[in-house]
Amino acid sequence: MDSVTERVRGFIISDLGWTGTAEQLTNDLLLIDEGALDSLGIVNLVSFLESSYGITVEDHEIVPANLGSLTSIEQYVLAKQN
Repeated sequence: MDSVTERVRGFIISDLGWTGTAEQLTNDLLLIDEGALDSLGIVNLVSFLESSYGITVEDHEIVPANLGSLTSIEQYVLAKQN
C-alpha cells in the first residue's frame, strides 16, 4: 500500500495540476510557497484527506504546520488516525 506521502504526491500531480515533475515534489517542499497548493487546492486537499483517510480536518488545523509539506501532511494524517 502506498504511504500517505505517495498518495498525496499523486493527488497533487494528477488532481491539482502540479506542473513540475514528481521528483521536484519532494517531501519537504513548501507546498504553498512553491505554488503546489493555492486556496482552492487546500480545500481539495482537505476533502481528499478526509475521504481517503476517514479523518476530520478542523478549520483551526488548516495551517502550514499540518499541511505545509508532504512530510507534515503524513505526520498530521497519522496523528489524526491514532
